Amino acid sequence: MRRINNLGIPLPEGWQTRCDDAKCKVASGEVEPGALSTIWKALKDALAERSHDKCWYCEIVQERSDNNVDHFRPKDHYRWLAFEVSNFRYACTFCNSLRRNPGAGEMEGKGDHFPLLDPSKKANNAGEESGESPLLLDPFQTQDPGLLDFDADDGRPRARYPQNEIKKRRADSSIKLYHLDHQALVEKRRVLGAQIRERIQRADELVDRCETGDPAIDRAFGELIRGLSDAISEKVELSVFARQVIAGQRDEDKEWIDDILRTA
Repeated sequence: MRRINNLGIPLPEGWQTRCDDAKCKVASGEVEPGALSTIWKALKDALAERSHDKCWYCEIVQERSDNNVDHFRPKDHYRWLAFEVSNFRYACTFCNSLRRNPGAGEMEGKGDHFPLLDPSKKANNAGEESGESPLLLDPFQTQDPGLLDFDADDGRPRARYPQNEIKKRRADSSIKLYHLDHQALVEKRRVLGAQIRERIQRADELVDRCETGDPAIDRAFGELIRGLSDAISEKVELSVFARQVIAGQRDEDKEWIDDILRTA
């Protein structure tokens, strides 16, 4: 998960007028929010552009997923937020919809779940949501993505602060409800981590031989560095995980890794 700002997204011509009309119809009970889904679906491409077509929760590029616009606070429980851009998130089917996790054998995915640290403070009217403390991590909130961590070797997600009860609970809830421990996703991380470590090992074998007059070695080292830099670009899949793996390989004998992390 990477920090993403969805404010200032360009709106199609006439969208705000349609949105205001929809809010009135829902508020009066004339229609249910879901009957007007074309309104938020019209922003799908603009939301996707903010993350380079990656799901805001799992960082996987979306090509064939449906229902890409997620309401962070579910539209059926927070009807007054059904058409608020600030409540929209670009999400893949596995993160947004209920699916069975073949590894855990449980139903996972966000669906219409929105657990709170204190359920008694659930908002029932517009404006009351500011008093809520969501359990789910939100890519729109600066501090939330950093509460997730991953095992660099097997790719499994975990809480970054396991000794902090609330932070751990939020991370664990998000892993389950965003389906971040789905078997295929974990395997993607595991393979990427192995590839990164192999590139780092090859680069480390060359670094002391660079700039000694052998252009072939300089080119080989440069290609490896470019590959590592590309892996942590915000444009590519699982870039946050890739950065963690690279950072975990730093030591006093690999100062060149700091250069990658500083400049990529």
